[in-house]
Amino acid sequence: MQILKEWKTKLNVHFTELNEFLNESKSISKSYEKSKKDKSEIGFNVFSITSDLYYRENFHSDIIKALLDPKEKHNQNTKFLYLFIDLLNKVNTSTIILEDNYKNVNVKREQSNIDILITDETTKRAIIIENKINNAVDKNRQLPRYYNKVRKNYFVDAIVYLTLDSSKRPEKHDWTKDELTAINSILKIIPSFDRHNRPNIYKDWLLPAIIESNDIDSTYLLRQYATLLKFLNTNYMDTVSLEKFYEILKDNDNLRTSISIKNMLNELPEYLAIRIEDKYKNNCYPFQKIWRYKLSDTVFEAFQMENLYLKLDVWCGEYGYKAIFWNPQNENYDIKEDFKNIDLLRELEYDNGKKYSLVKHFLLFEEELLFSFIDQLIDILKKKITNS
Repeated sequence: MQILKEWKTKLNVHFTELNEFLNESKSISKSYEKSKKDKSEIGFNVFSITSDLYYRENFHSDIIKALLDPKEKHNQNTKFLYLFIDLLNKVNTSTIILEDNYKNVNVKREQSNIDILITDETTKRAIIIENKINNAVDKNRQLPRYYNKVRKNYFVDAIVYLTLDSSKRPEKHDWTKDELTAINSILKIIPSFDRHNRPNIYKDWLLPAIIESNDIDSTYLLRQYATLLKFLNTNYMDTVSLEKFYEILKDNDNLRTSISIKNMLNELPEYLAIRIEDKYKNNCYPFQKIWRYKLSDTVFEAFQMENLYLKLDVWCGEYGYKAIFWNPQNENYDIKEDFKNIDLLRELEYDNGKKYSLVKHFLLFEEELLFSFIDQLIDILKKKITNS
């Protein structure tokens, strides 16, 4: 008895820890699931056809520079530049950039190693753009070096830090206090795309540029590039959620707890199938028997009457159940037609258009609804025998 008490105490402690871990992980899990659902397809895209190019460090900088530069051949003058400034003014709003300060603008690539430098010689204003869309690491004191170089000749309106997603931040450990104060006030970190609708290149620059463009070639390039950025972002690993999860795992014994959860989830479908089998093993009539196929499929086999042969398979998974009522011996058999007056079966869907197979889904916590469905189906089949 003493051993049982000690074991019960250990189990209670374990499940308390498990519950605390689950509560802490819930919000992270929701964010991670959303990132998976938001994945997009790139479709027929010129950049995917030349796939080795958009992984190169200079690729995005070349395209962005070409769009921002009024002297390029997009024939839109400063339209794309001013829309970009509109985006900048939505980020870190402590500093607002005036379009009038960039009427006589120059847009340069790799000026003093700066990815893109926008300057106006009349107003002596400048915008520094550092492109990290390909997730390159920061070089030693990268942003302070650029800032200190440019501010010798210009007033720096903004340092723009372009990223693939919202998680990346500049490396600041080697900045001085004065640099932290000066640069943070004008730093604008902008992701390519953002699932939470915060300001980003895709929504707040490229889409407005597509709407404003009156040049068919420019519109085509903008649409293709916008699709590429969304594809790269939504198919990129959700490092923010995983980092938070990693931090939780480091606390106490959460790694062991999470592995226990993983193992239990792996075994859950088999357990659910066993529960169904146990409930109906002695009362599955008019099905002849009940057994399990591949551990997680509870098979009711089979209802036979004259030339009719019907089975019920209940596939169990981590998210719930898939009940399939079907005729494996006759693909021309239409279940709904044969049971056309039965409301229960009228609610079911044809399984991938196959009339001999009907399907109904139940969520993990709808076991009672599943049992009610099976009970009603059994009653329907009993009545079919009685009325024959």
